[in-house]
Amino acid sequence: MPSSRERGTRKVTITVPEEVAATLDQWKAAGRIESVSGFVAESVRARIDRAESLAKIEEITGGRPPLDLINRARAMQGLPPLPDKEAGGPHAGAA
Repeated sequence: MPSSRERGTRKVTITVPEEVAATLDQWKAAGRIESVSGFVAESVRARIDRAESLAKIEEITGGRPPLDLINRARAMQGLPPLPDKEAGGPHAGAA
């Protein structure tokens, strides 16, 4: 069996709020997730992919998309709209 380094992974330590850790432990025990580590890695990868997608859109369009366009995209993902005060934040549309 190849080591984790041969598979292109690296062990890191993260700190999460206790309620998040407890939920992940419960999900693992109930079989909802195969592993806490795998779930966290997939979640981080998804967030990175969204941030990179927004960066590409900004590159193509020459800047940050208008708030109404960001909120339409968020609605299609089942996410709540951003309030006006958060519209200028870095990659807020990728949240």
